[in-house]
Amino acid sequence: MALDTGFVFVVLFWVPLVTAKLIVYPSAEGAPRSDKYQIYVTQGSQVSESHVYITWSDNRTRDSPVVIGGRTLSWTAFAFDEAAVSVQVHTPRDFSTCLIRPRGYGYSCTRSGPQVAQFQIIRNSTMMSVEFDYDNGTTGVRDITDKLLVFADPPETEVPSKNDSSVLYYDVGVYNLGRQLVIPSKIKQIYLAPGAFVQGGFRTSGDQFLWAAILLDDGGGHTVEGITISNSVQFFLRGLSSDNLYRNVKTVGAWIYNNDGFSIGNNGAIEDCFIHANDDAIKLYASDMRVSRCVVWQAQNGAVFQTGWWPERDIHSITVTDIDVIHTDWCAFEGNNCLTSDNNAVFNMAGQTLNVSVSDIEFVSVRVEGNCPRTIYWKMAAGARGLASNVLFHNWEVESQPADDKIHNEIAGSGTTGIVRDWIFSNLFIGGGCVLNPTSANFLIDGNTTSAINFECQIGKR
Repeated sequence: MALDTGFVFVVLFWVPLVTAKLIVYPSAEGAPRSDKYQIYVTQGSQVSESHVYITWSDNRTRDSPVVIGGRTLSWTAFAFDEAAVSVQVHTPRDFSTCLIRPRGYGYSCTRSGPQVAQFQIIRNSTMMSVEFDYDNGTTGVRDITDKLLVFADPPETEVPSKNDSSVLYYDVGVYNLGRQLVIPSKIKQIYLAPGAFVQGGFRTSGDQFLWAAILLDDGGGHTVEGITISNSVQFFLRGLSSDNLYRNVKTVGAWIYNNDGFSIGNNGAIEDCFIHANDDAIKLYASDMRVSRCVVWQAQNGAVFQTGWWPERDIHSITVTDIDVIHTDWCAFEGNNCLTSDNNAVFNMAGQTLNVSVSDIEFVSVRVEGNCPRTIYWKMAAGARGLASNVLFHNWEVESQPADDKIHNEIAGSGTTGIVRDWIFSNLFIGGGCVLNPTSANFLIDGNTTSAINFECQIGKR
């Protein structure tokens, strides 16, 4: 358990262990192994055990009074192509039913024997939560106590040479960097081989910035790909420089408030990522950015998509597509009188952002599973100035939203100086029904500071 302190990167850059079709990653001696789950993967005649890592919330209770002890998150990863892979999970307790999220994958989980679950994966680039009826969380009481994630990767196509002086190469093993390593100017690539377990962080700046496990604010054109970041002290990945790419990055073990997920700069892209966050999962802080095919598990704190906090927000031309929000745990541990904070919503504006210029944002095909207390909470701060216009929400599916007279979806500008206009909710489905007016979806829309906030149902255009 001592290894589960500080920032930890678990390598998911790929080298074949057995065949080119099913690739099971090696594990380093001394890397944490889950005592909750064992996993075996099968493709054709090949059967292999896939190492299951674990992170514990108990290691963070000393750092923050709001961390709930006694919780774990286990995860495994492997790569494959061609034929489907069967996954067998051995569980700590017996169960009757199990579930794979995102449900949109269409994967069916079954009990194949006492304390054994089975399911089949037919495509890679998928990121799943496997859940059991004995531990499915109870609204107002708890979240899932022992979480389990399964990541099915595409095979890697390029591996750098260990002898390349421009590559910082971490082979199979456990490494302790202390805190953050300032990336030397001669280094063009940091490569973490399968089975490398690195305790520490990286940054491009010489200035100490402990909030982010990986900090890439300097330079530009950075690519972060194929790694898992576990148990960060605060922020997981921040790169506010331009033209950056995050692809197939996973964040797990978000136990502490301020465990934000990703922030990226202008003309950046976030693709095929899994984000377990306990603050804002994705910061929409830049223009011409793209977010696609991501899975989000939102813990007790923060928003899925955040536009606020900083004094000024100047963002334009953002596209968000094909997102699965598999949990929104804002009301966990809150009892029967959950009152979400101002930064709890799928799309949110929080904090004292006083200068606002926001336009041309598209959210297309966003699926929110479970009971989501609040979908939209976008209100300008008192005294804010500016305009938020041309925001499209198209083909949203929210599985369930509680009918509550204390928690509402809200949209508002500020006084006479902050205006919200021309927002369209097209094919917004809540509880299976398409929303045609704000009242039916528990929206409070300030008529004095907003205009042209429209709801429409074009079922044939889903």
